[in-house]
Amino acid sequence: MKLLRNIFFLTIIAGLSFALLAGPSLKVCAADLQFTAFVDRTSLGLNETVTLTIQIQGAGFSGPDPRLPDLSDFRVLSGPNESSTFQFINGRTSSSKTYTLVLQPRREGTLTIGPAELTADGKLYRTDPIALTVGRGAGAPSAPAPSAPAVPAPRVQGNPNDIFVQVSADRSQAYQGEQVILTYTIYTKLSINAYEISKLPSLPGFWVEEFPSPPEGPDVKDVVIGGSHYRAALIRRVALFPTRTGDLQIEPLEVACQVQLLDQRRRSRDPFDILFDSPFMRYRTEERVISTDPLTLKVLPLPEAERPANFNGAVGNFNLDVSLDRQQARTNEALTMTVRYSGSGNIKMLPAPNFRAPADFESYDPKESVQVNKSGNRITGSKVYEYVLIPRFAGRQNIPPIAFSYFDPATKSYQTLTKGGFDINVEQGTSTPVAAAPGISKEDVKLLGQDIHYLKPVGRLKPMAAAYRLPDSYWLGMVLPPVLAALLLGAARMMGVASVQARRQARKAYGHAQRNLRLLAKIAASGPSAGDRFIRFYANAHRTIIAYLGEKLKLPAQGLKEEDVLDQLSQRSIPAAQLDEIRDILNTCNYARFALTSDDASRMDQILRRLRRLIDDLEASWEKMT
Repeated sequence: MKLLRNIFFLTIIAGLSFALLAGPSLKVCAADLQFTAFVDRTSLGLNETVTLTIQIQGAGFSGPDPRLPDLSDFRVLSGPNESSTFQFINGRTSSSKTYTLVLQPRREGTLTIGPAELTADGKLYRTDPIALTVGRGAGAPSAPAPSAPAVPAPRVQGNPNDIFVQVSADRSQAYQGEQVILTYTIYTKLSINAYEISKLPSLPGFWVEEFPSPPEGPDVKDVVIGGSHYRAALIRRVALFPTRTGDLQIEPLEVACQVQLLDQRRRSRDPFDILFDSPFMRYRTEERVISTDPLTLKVLPLPEAERPANFNGAVGNFNLDVSLDRQQARTNEALTMTVRYSGSGNIKMLPAPNFRAPADFESYDPKESVQVNKSGNRITGSKVYEYVLIPRFAGRQNIPPIAFSYFDPATKSYQTLTKGGFDINVEQGTSTPVAAAPGISKEDVKLLGQDIHYLKPVGRLKPMAAAYRLPDSYWLGMVLPPVLAALLLGAARMMGVASVQARRQARKAYGHAQRNLRLLAKIAASGPSAGDRFIRFYANAHRTIIAYLGEKLKLPAQGLKEEDVLDQLSQRSIPAAQLDEIRDILNTCNYARFALTSDDASRMDQILRRLRRLIDDLEASWEKMT
């Protein structure tokens, strides 16, 4: 009996080989190709799962795999799992491929699974979109889906020690303002198809600078931990600068990984069973959500002893350079003095030099520029201040030197650098010294003293007679305005001017948000030639929601931070679903801005739609929350 079955299998193999070598006559015909997608239910609960099936049916189809739809509203718990069937009847072949994915919704409401795409014989095929209703309760199964080849349910056994993520710091304690490097590493014994940082940690009390991810992907190394072999991949590296002292906690980071697990089904020793057993049938894809343990960093205050009087909080290792563009000048001609800090530390937060121009010079607010280098193991860079100085009087003039003090954690001491100090010879220019208005540009400085100033002649004066009496209209004009102002003020209080101003402020915040959303739509619609549009889109999306919430919460716009907004929102009676949506959008924008990987237009369009819906929902229910 077994011999007959083997002969039957050999006959099928020979027939298939002949069919594949027969030439164009057995090529797939676009008209015979069927490309469909369906789910096992259209109504489900938030914690339930739905199975998405994508099926390709055609005569001898052997084209590329389809492009999966946008599944950003779902967690992929398993898949895509692939199965194939072949038939050879009367010299003709037919085949089908089936891809199954197990999905879990991320939020409630009406969710849409977009179309999958397939290209065959130069023709593009798309499946129909599928709408799902997600509620809090259990969902009822929908009508039976179209018949599909049965996929046996795999039996897998997962060990939590097979994959985990750790965070490490280059030091356990640091001074306030000192640079601390955090490294996030995944250790795995399993094969990882893909991963994403699903939740970024909140880091209150720190200034954060994130290192860019390498474009070729994370560096993977072999390590041994506790006698077990792991593959280690560095997935994130950030520099922290503590802004306050004490024991500061670093919250966990979550990573969602798509891993391949071996299917522990019964294995046959028959060589023909092994021949027809696809690798997709022996492995399955499963999502593992892993997180780091909390990490505590002890932050020490800067020492008070021997602290210089001009110390402004700079911590690190820095250099100072001061230069002047020329040593000779004429009166009312501009000089440029350049002050350049460089080194390792929080470059962006270095303060402006404590410089005051001499009395015979006129100076303006400096032009500031920052360059941060994140290519090494530390944050380095430079910060430049350009001062425009205008000598007003001829003679020998002196520009005093600039002193800069910083704290060096390596030596645990304060360092003071002094550079500059210039003696210049100022000759009398042809223009006349003229005082300039604040805020004048560097280019306009050369025009000072060249404008013509006209003298206004004195008008004709008439003596007032002692017996001259002011008219009654004068007294009426003096008394009537204060009386009217008092009446209007009382009426405004009675009519609720405070609520009118509040509504006006609310409409103003909504108008600003809509203007920013239109800008986001233009960025998302820009062509592929705009290389940085992904970073600009997510940076502006993050700024839009923070600015809108800041105006609603009446927070000062200067120095508005994400953690301050979230802390204020948690104190309001905001619905939990809206608060979770705000955090999810902010986390998505933060990750996309720093991941330095390209995105597609559909992903940006989806974020834009979610942002519009969130702002409209908040606008409709804000009065109830406050």
